[in-house]
Amino acid sequence: MSSSVKNNEEWKARIEANRKKALERLSQKRQEVRQYAEGEQSPKRIRPQLTEEQKRRIEENRKKALEIRRQKGLDPPSKPMPDRFNLSSENDSKSGSVGGTNEIKVTFNDPKKPKEDKYLRPLAGEENASNKESGKGGDTNQDKHLKSYIRKRDYIEYDLSEMKDSHGGFINIDENDDIAGDADKQTLDEWKEKQDEVVREAAPPLDIAKAPKCFECGSIEIDQKIYDNFNHTRVCRSCKRTKPEKYSLLTKTECREDYLLTDPELQDKSILPRIEKPNPHGFSRMQLFLRYQVEEFAWKKWGSPEKLDAEWERREAMRIERKEKRYSEKLLEMRKKTRAEQYIKKLRNGMAIGERHVHDWSDPLAVPNEPHLVRRRCIECGLEIEQAMI
Repeated sequence: MSSSVKNNEEWKARIEANRKKALERLSQKRQEVRQYAEGEQSPKRIRPQLTEEQKRRIEENRKKALEIRRQKGLDPPSKPMPDRFNLSSENDSKSGSVGGTNEIKVTFNDPKKPKEDKYLRPLAGEENASNKESGKGGDTNQDKHLKSYIRKRDYIEYDLSEMKDSHGGFINIDENDDIAGDADKQTLDEWKEKQDEVVREAAPPLDIAKAPKCFECGSIEIDQKIYDNFNHTRVCRSCKRTKPEKYSLLTKTECREDYLLTDPELQDKSILPRIEKPNPHGFSRMQLFLRYQVEEFAWKKWGSPEKLDAEWERREAMRIERKEKRYSEKLLEMRKKTRAEQYIKKLRNGMAIGERHVHDWSDPLAVPNEPHLVRRRCIECGLEIEQAMI
């Protein structure tokens, strides 16, 4: 019992001592905050004082690190390194020279003063002013490795010194690099396609009497695109619009279905010239043929327009006949399946294959609103009939 009482007294003494320490720390913090509010010092916690051995080691490590950087060429040669902890007095006293005092001065950064960034180059006016104040002129070695942090596009929207005259307005090269590089990236086929899309008018003829004239109206203003791509076909634009039955363009599918031409014949450019364009309905390119050239070749192949029509009707009749034949074959196959199902059903019911079904009619049932009619139903197959009572 006495030991337990003794332990309780010890715990109470410890608790009282810890409470006093906590109150002391709290009063000290309140005093620091009060002094900071009055402008005397910062409320930050004061760093503990370093020993002489710790200061000496820190200074030696710092000098070694700076020496290594100087050997690697990271830092240019500069003035002798300052002694942060004023430890040179110890070395001087050992060598017999007069040293400084052993007093240690600790400086703190002012939080109200902005920090200087050594990696940013000052503006031109600020740099000249700083050089004048320091008595130095020109760029230092450190400035040669620094780039300007000012972006011109933040202040200048159109820089005329970086633009070139394209004879159609000024184009900024920096913002449109892909425009200048399109000519290098395109293939030969793409370049030829773009050249074909460009319509180049022929030069005026020197002799009007010998100039190519339109087949229809005799005009010398012929369509240059038709003339260049379809074996020098001479037709003007007005005649091309007014006579589509002769000068309109046909697709490859129309030539194959309407004029019964084959793919090898359509692929031969010596027989049927064509122009190619991007297909809006797929990936393959669209081929266009001139109507009167296609008709001339089709008349030559089949003999006449009447024979072409007869061949078209014959092929159409054969197509309908093949369609009906396929329909008949499918219908016969369906009937065979139905008959096989009937045989299977008879076998399941225990009936012979050749045995005919005999209806087993039920008793007559009266039909509503019809006094002279009765209705009967087969019990096995479900067939219903109506009989008239005489």
